[in-house]
Amino acid sequence: MAARPTLESVALRAQVSRQTVSNVLNSPNIVSPNTADRVRQAIADLDYRPSRAARQLRTRRSMTLGLRLEPDRGGINGSVLDRFLHAVVAGAQAAAYRVLLYTAEDDVAEIAAYDDLLTGSDLDGFLLTSTHHGDPRTAWLALREIPFSTFGRPWGAPERRHSWVDVDGAAGSAAAVRHLRERGHRRIAFLGWPAGSGVGDD
Repeated sequence: MAARPTLESVALRAQVSRQTVSNVLNSPNIVSPNTADRVRQAIADLDYRPSRAARQLRTRRSMTLGLRLEPDRGGINGSVLDRFLHAVVAGAQAAAYRVLLYTAEDDVAEIAAYDDLLTGSDLDGFLLTSTHHGDPRTAWLALREIPFSTFGRPWGAPERRHSWVDVDGAAGSAAAVRHLRERGHRRIAFLGWPAGSGVGDD
């Protein structure tokens, strides 16, 4: 069985230094295009794959994000979150990240999971779903300066400064009503989240 190619074997093949190979992998902008092309060709020829463990030691980043899987409560949430989960994992992979999945029944259990995961695992941050008014999870993470993003806006806390993405419920409702009115419908009912829920207010 052939030995696994190393940084040194790539450098030898491309006739450059080990540091130049490292630069092509981590800071390609500082390497001349011709040299970078030669190194990339050597990487392809040898089927070289950088060691994830070595990169983690060097960058002090695990390239791993934590994401809670919510309990199945029926309804449409499961199918929506399945698509969301697929998109998250695909996006993470495209950026060379992995996603660590865990379960928790509620916010309190999820915060306990953060504590356990941060103690026993090496995570770069968390992805949160189903944010709500008075959400204690975002406050817990922000207080400890742990990076996170949410699928759901910071309801009732505009001072919270974190990245988030959400569905524009108001625009979606307006588009649905417009669609029905354009087809002559005038008596239109709305079935949705209750007032005060954030989503319902939207």
